[in-house]
Amino acid sequence: MLAAKQQTIVKHQFLYKKTALFYNKVAQIKAFLSIFLTHIQRTISPRHFTSPKTAMEFLFFKTHPTGTKIIDTAQNADFTWADLTREAIELAPNTWQTDIERITRCAIDEHHIADILNPQHPSFFEQTNDYDILIFRKLRAPKPSSRPNPAATFKLQTAPATFILTDHALITIRDASSPTFSVMRQRMSAQANQPKSRLPNSPLDLCLRMLNTMIDKYLELRTPMTRQIEHWQAELLQGSHRFNQWQQLLNENLGLQKLESLCEEQGDALQELKDSYLDQQNTSHKNATRRDLILIRINDLLEHVERVQNHASRLELALKSAVDLHFSATANQTNETMRFLAILTAIFAPLTLLTGIYGMNFDVIPGLHNPHGFWWMLGGMTATTAGLLYYFRRRSLVGRGQRSVTQLLSEKGL
Repeated sequence: MLAAKQQTIVKHQFLYKKTALFYNKVAQIKAFLSIFLTHIQRTISPRHFTSPKTAMEFLFFKTHPTGTKIIDTAQNADFTWADLTREAIELAPNTWQTDIERITRCAIDEHHIADILNPQHPSFFEQTNDYDILIFRKLRAPKPSSRPNPAATFKLQTAPATFILTDHALITIRDASSPTFSVMRQRMSAQANQPKSRLPNSPLDLCLRMLNTMIDKYLELRTPMTRQIEHWQAELLQGSHRFNQWQQLLNENLGLQKLESLCEEQGDALQELKDSYLDQQNTSHKNATRRDLILIRINDLLEHVERVQNHASRLELALKSAVDLHFSATANQTNETMRFLAILTAIFAPLTLLTGIYGMNFDVIPGLHNPHGFWWMLGGMTATTAGLLYYFRRRSLVGRGQRSVTQLLSEKGL
């Protein structure tokens, strides 16, 4: 029996290893096909150059006094934009490092390579002697849903985008599913043939334009997030049913806290980028205009990140206020119920006293044998009840729900 169990365990382990190897091969084939199709698609455009080994796509920029142009070769280019996916680096890391050294004439630190390949890396900026590296977490496009659910919690899905900046090159590394970079590349290629195109004039300028597109996606989140919080406020303040969706509400609050923390990291990274740029710039009049334009772009990005962070903080505070109002309304409802029971008890207490007195077993009780004693007692109980109700009403203990809280406070002299 023991040998049969061991054979079964060995068989299951063997099948598990085979299944893992199969799925690994399928993932490699899918990544290879994606790189191959991207290479075929991009090589159709004469202004794109694609490295066949790493699927690295290039744009070459040449600056002129009248503006910036996109040229076909890297020989006369003032700066280059190289774009590739993180999956391509994982397939051929050595080839990628060789291409990067050829473009930037500098080697990427192995710790930075590990940061680039880490999909959970936070936003940060670091400066070296040869290059600057900026990792910025961008929004990941959500999967389309055929049935939108207003009660669904807000899920923030982000992915890191890496920017490697040198004096003559910009290298971007992103997820294969990110459409931002391909849209930016197509837009610039379309503007290349226009007489008054506004193409970037430096790698940092190009980087800031892409960052502006990413941060705008965060600004677009404000409207759906506000609607989501309004939905939860309405659910919390509904008096017709009992609220029991506390787990979803907790996830909503955690999502807002995650967005606030994410904006804080992005703001710190952009501030470090700004400080690094100011340290590298000289004070000559020739570069003053360009420096001011770059600073305006960086300050604009910082302002947008701060607006998203402040909006998340306001929504978090609004959600907390709605929860406090919910518990206040629940406590007020409980107090109203206890008040009603207290008034009912106060009304029936003297009636119970009277019935208890005349229910005692004594032979001689005044009015016990009076033929009209019952009616006198019933009238006295009715008068007692009416007097108590009049007293409670004069003390605003009965019927106060028909008046506002402001009227009650004014009566108290507050």
